[in-house]
Amino acid sequence: MPPLPPESSVSVIIPTRNRTDKLARCLESVYKSDYGKLEVIVVDDASENPASGVLSGKFPNARFIRNSERMLLSYSRNSGAAASTGDYLFFLDDDNVIAPDTIRLLAETLGESEGVAVSSPIIFYLSRPATVWTSYISRSKFPGFYTLHTDIPSKEVATFSFHNSFMVKKKVFVALDGFDYANLPIRFGEVDFAHRVSASGYAAVVNPRAKDWHDLGWTTVHIDSTRAYYTERNRIIVIKRYFKKRDLTFYLVCILPFIGGFYLLHHPLSTTDGRSKTASSFLRGIAAGLVFKEPDEAKAREMARGRDGTARDEKFLKNFKRDSVESF
Repeated sequence: MPPLPPESSVSVIIPTRNRTDKLARCLESVYKSDYGKLEVIVVDDASENPASGVLSGKFPNARFIRNSERMLLSYSRNSGAAASTGDYLFFLDDDNVIAPDTIRLLAETLGESEGVAVSSPIIFYLSRPATVWTSYISRSKFPGFYTLHTDIPSKEVATFSFHNSFMVKKKVFVALDGFDYANLPIRFGEVDFAHRVSASGYAAVVNPRAKDWHDLGWTTVHIDSTRAYYTERNRIIVIKRYFKKRDLTFYLVCILPFIGGFYLLHHPLSTTDGRSKTASSFLRGIAAGLVFKEPDEAKAREMARGRDGTARDEKFLKNFKRDSVESF
């Protein structure tokens, strides 16, 4: 009988901001994992009270990285990936709790095939632990929309996208240049990455035995004026990138007036930092999406290379450029 292959190392990357209670709960679940070769990296997105000061004593084996200013989710994930040493990257949002065997099961799924680049668990509501929030995700018949399924498959199944809890082979993540932090700093970053994974010929798979519980409120999303700006702006960018022009026209004429009206009511009622500010930010985001154009070829090459002009290697994400992130 041939020897078993060596266990691949996993880097758990947890972005956080101003939620040390939820972060502590998340870390507790990670450190109960039955997987041996783990490193844990917490990326603090400029919390008012640094997470390291609150939790480093309780979790001395975790590595804490802090953004000097708020950079949002995609940048924070990329920053954690740049600091990682694992073969696989497990991106986990701080308001999630995982089962002890989740990391092992997701790693086993990635190890089964060279063609599988991403694995994700079944995600339940933390407040209703037996109720599924998302099992697998498929593309909707409407452009820029994706269906969250809630049935639990009997075996591993393909998923088009993934969101708050998923594992990626680092070599694929690096080859695809990670998340587009410059144009999609939050919202639709995973979808954009999923499109690139699919276009590169890789598969994403859900392991139905792996479990995650997500702490969702009644709104199902966390909203402030910053997040509101990107709500439909980023959907428009994704449609421009991956759909046909007629799909964009259909969205603008038949969908945006209705969904835009819904969010214009929903977001101000759900925001944490001012209703009028949030409504204004949401509308400015739509306007920004409508005029968005991809960087020209020279700029794209510049963004895909390090400051020394050499092509990116596994440390490519250490050379971020702050001015490439839109201001708002």
